[in-house]
Amino acid sequence: MTVYNLDRADLAVTYDELSDSQFAKGNDLVESLAIQPNNVVLDIGAGTGRLGRKVLATKLGPEGKLIGIDPLPERIRVANEKNTFTNARYQVGSAEDLGFQADASVDVVYLSSVFHWVQDKKQALSEIHRVLKPKGKIGITTGAKELAEITPIRQILKRILAAPKYHGLVNPDDTVSTRQGTTSTELIKLLTDAGFEVERLQVKRNLTRHRNAAVYVDFSESSSFGNYLAHVPADLRPEVRAAYVKALEALDDGRGVEAVNYGISVVARKNDELTTLLAKLLGNAAENPANRARG
Repeated sequence: MTVYNLDRADLAVTYDELSDSQFAKGNDLVESLAIQPNNVVLDIGAGTGRLGRKVLATKLGPEGKLIGIDPLPERIRVANEKNTFTNARYQVGSAEDLGFQADASVDVVYLSSVFHWVQDKKQALSEIHRVLKPKGKIGITTGAKELAEITPIRQILKRILAAPKYHGLVNPDDTVSTRQGTTSTELIKLLTDAGFEVERLQVKRNLTRHRNAAVYVDFSESSSFGNYLAHVPADLRPEVRAAYVKALEALDDGRGVEAVNYGISVVARKNDELTTLLAKLLGNAAENPANRARG
């Protein structure tokens, strides 16, 4: 389960400074959504607002509106401190509860490197569907669960945590991906069940470079708001972190540490016809005498 109270002010600041790789993926996602001036855009999991202030606010123009939400108060604090745009606002909030936004009032919703953190994905997609205008778009980038365990860096951490002294204390397979991630097929089904039509889906190999091993771990800890090694008992985390940094240093070729991961990028459109058809089919099934008899 995602824990939000592990975040700290220093982690929020570090993330704002080190999130180049996630910023790049977010920028690609925004481009794929073909956002127009004067659109109303909802950024779920906005973090420190870096993507909004560097890309979206200018793109939307004075008639557009950017609303950024995040469940982490420290991230929203940084976002508001750095926001100089009158067409953008940031507030604490979660994907599962968009009650502050009226029905059919948003043109585009995106979740950049966020969806794997959302605990009730069905509820979140239901809320997103509600606030989107007819034919409104949703964009998501998230990890590809089916490929998460094959990356070299992930294998290094698993080997460290599989050491005999951690047996019974740490589960090496207890990761965000295994607990809350989605495969590309699962994501398509979630979107379709929620009333969206998938327009484009890509599974991509992402390669990022970090200045050194310690910086990579700093980024991992800050981007996970303290959850990266949360499955390790608190008294063991310093030694696990030190062992991890030392092992990763072997990957440094003098130009820093390369990290490979596999991600899903998807764009879907609100499909009101599909929603109506599904509701009708479900209604007919409920009214079927044979189904009532089985109930």
